Amino acid sequence: MRCDVKSLPKPIMASRLATFIVQYPKLNVLFSLLLMFILLSALPKLYKDTRADAFLAEDNPALMYRNKVKEQFGLSDPIVVAVINESSDGVFNPGSLNLVNWLSEEISTLENINADRVTSLATENNITGTAEGMAVVPFFDEFPDTQQVADEIWRQVSDFPLYMGNLVAKNGQATLIVAELNDEALVEFTYQEILMLVKRAPTTLGDEIHVAGEGAIAGFLGSYIDADAQRLNPLAGIIITIIILLAFRRVSPGILSNVIIAASVLMTLSIMALNDVAFFVITNALPVILIGISVADSIHIYSHYFELQAKYPSRDKKEIIVETFEEMWRPITLTTLTTIAGFLGLYFAAYMPPFKYFGLFTAVGVAIAWLYSLVFLPASLAIIKPSASKGMIKLAQNKQVGKLSQIMVSLGKVTLGNAKMVIAIFMVIIVSGIYAATYLVVNEDRIATFHPSEPIFQADTAINKYLNGTYNLDIIIEANENEGLFEPANLQMMQALQDYALTLTNVQGATSIIDYLKQMNRSLNGGSKTSYRLPQEKELIAQYFLIYSASSDPTDLKKKSITIIESLICV
Repeated sequence: MRCDVKSLPKPIMASRLATFIVQYPKLNVLFSLLLMFILLSALPKLYKDTRADAFLAEDNPALMYRNKVKEQFGLSDPIVVAVINESSDGVFNPGSLNLVNWLSEEISTLENINADRVTSLATENNITGTAEGMAVVPFFDEFPDTQQVADEIWRQVSDFPLYMGNLVAKNGQATLIVAELNDEALVEFTYQEILMLVKRAPTTLGDEIHVAGEGAIAGFLGSYIDADAQRLNPLAGIIITIIILLAFRRVSPGILSNVIIAASVLMTLSIMALNDVAFFVITNALPVILIGISVADSIHIYSHYFELQAKYPSRDKKEIIVETFEEMWRPITLTTLTTIAGFLGLYFAAYMPPFKYFGLFTAVGVAIAWLYSLVFLPASLAIIKPSASKGMIKLAQNKQVGKLSQIMVSLGKVTLGNAKMVIAIFMVIIVSGIYAATYLVVNEDRIATFHPSEPIFQADTAINKYLNGTYNLDIIIEANENEGLFEPANLQMMQALQDYALTLTNVQGATSIIDYLKQMNRSLNGGSKTSYRLPQEKELIAQYFLIYSASSDPTDLKKKSITIIESLICV
């Protein structure tokens, strides 16, 4: 049974609003465009946030503690540059070591790189025993201009367990340069700067350079988002425009639909910028979703407008626009409200900020599309007054339906004639879907976001092949008293924790201040491997640190305390 909408009383407010829009179309179009352009002025303020931390709420204990550690110790997600050479000498040849030195120096000069927190073979020191006590000297004390010198550096590094697997591959074919950032908000720009350095780096035969690490992933995601947006958004707009042109055989509906799409997407992003909300990784899907939703209302309006015009070609087009508004505003508004409710449900139910904001601002975009569909579109139609295509007029005059409509009618007859069978089939599909969902695997590996052909994916794979990994899990050890870290009992518990970490499936290596103390103990006891163990007296431990600070750069111990003493278990 079909309800004739003409038999229902016309809503007075809808009639008055439609009449106003049609009587003053230029004013309404001007107001709509002016509102859009005013908001667009805020769009340049929108910024991207591709950090993993962005997915944690501000009150999350892990994030709060991490921010505290960053503020106290200056830790940040590093960008890791790997130099790989698979020759018999590995990276321990004059050319490759010169490359490591060059990259270390050039990266240190970048504005957003903390020069004191660049770690590589060119910056780290060897700890050895001497007749006077202990010597802390750079591995590059003598620049490696011959293979003999390079071999000596390899001998020293391979005899320093702390660096094996963490800074240098155990087979000597790879080494890392780890650079920490001053401002993580500028990670994308810094990542691009490092890539430019890599392009002009003085490589020699067999050298490969890869850029990875959590900082690099965040930087690469920024360019990844831009690349996706440049492809997906225009493509979605073009496809929808083509569909509209084929459906109505008119250019103006395609143009007006794209204006509504632009208003919905760009104004939503501008409102995000005004509210200081970042463009997250998940936000990249927002424009595409809004493109699809924004055009739906306008298609309903076009269909009804052209259908009425085809049936009553002699009627005044403004009257047809008013009638279209009166009949379509209610279903369009109801579908808009249910869509908004769905996205607001995501906002209230989600825990992670990117998903909360995704739900909230998609709802805002849907509301904007509704407003422009019911104000801008009727006003534009009143100005342009497009006519229905000859095909639609012919079908209406002959009281025929299109081929697609015929298919749908036939499908409806089949469905009604086999109702029980249709319900049974769909119940089987639903149950099958629920069963299949139990096999869903949650993959939280950020590197899996990228295609295996991408440089960042290949870099991560290469580094994991030769070294312990590209991700760090920082575990902070706090003592309840001054110099508590010098207590042998506390250090033994740290040793136990480190040993336990190594038993975990995804942990390939673990380092801490324990490793430095062992190396110092060994160096001051003749270099014997049996002396590579923790000293057992608090005074001796304190003395080791005093000797180390006196034998090295005054800022070196501070650097080590930040990166090693208070943290670090590498995963």
